[in-house]
Amino acid sequence: MSNPTPSISLPVDLRNPGQFFACCGLLELAARVDGNALGWFREQRFEVSAQAEGLLRSFFVCAVEVDRGEAADGEAVEKDDDDAELNADRGRISPMRLLEPFNLLLNWWNDDQAQAQKLKTWTAGQRVTDLLIGYRTRRKGNAGPSETHIPSMREHFARAVQEQPLDWLRATLPVEAPSSFSFDSRLSRNNALDLGHTERSTFRFSPAVDVLTLIGLQRFRPLMVEQWSRNRYCTWREPLPVEIAPVAALGVITHLVDDCFEFPVKPRDAQGRYKLFGHAQPVRRFYV
Repeated sequence: MSNPTPSISLPVDLRNPGQFFACCGLLELAARVDGNALGWFREQRFEVSAQAEGLLRSFFVCAVEVDRGEAADGEAVEKDDDDAELNADRGRISPMRLLEPFNLLLNWWNDDQAQAQKLKTWTAGQRVTDLLIGYRTRRKGNAGPSETHIPSMREHFARAVQEQPLDWLRATLPVEAPSSFSFDSRLSRNNALDLGHTERSTFRFSPAVDVLTLIGLQRFRPLMVEQWSRNRYCTWREPLPVEIAPVAALGVITHLVDDCFEFPVKPRDAQGRYKLFGHAQPVRRFYV
């Protein structure tokens, strides 16, 4: 049986785990709008069949509700930055909910399994809410202090779609703030030929990968073969709904498996802080 006609078709680097899980996040959003949405991989592309016209436009403007209470792991939302009073909804590990039309709770980073897999890459001054909502900061000037809006990563994602409407997943932008959450594995190579730098030493990366990977990991997870060094995900060629696709991604439904890859989660220091997704390598069919 031939695949249905895709309404979305994107080129994807399957060795970039961030791009893979971003595709999963895109399927999650499509399924929230159309319960019959299907997604599959074909010839270095990810395709989605769904009645979801204006899907990204809806995502870029949908309201986000932030849980300002205690996080699931008992760690209080941080309010120690100088601009805390300007940003009541800004938190390092605060759960968030995408409201209509998606109605999607995002809190996987407080899950014990995700923490064991080291999938939470941000630390120190980064706030998970910066991916979906902007914040304000005070700047000092000759005329006195002024407030400045710092756009969310979602806003940078919208700019990438505008500039590269057919290839926005792989497109990179120089983003000064918020800083990357390091899901785009090209950052792990620290290679100016891959990403490029601005004259102010600002890295280029894919804001779409950062945002959609955050969404994808709510339902889709890699299989941890060996902590830190080996995390496996598998692609599938048959059109699948969002309820079955996460199992296919784990590779446990063998007849659905197409290609498999393993990637490391790389710590940047001896304490295991400042983690990033490393580039993946293809692996042989592990069930043969």
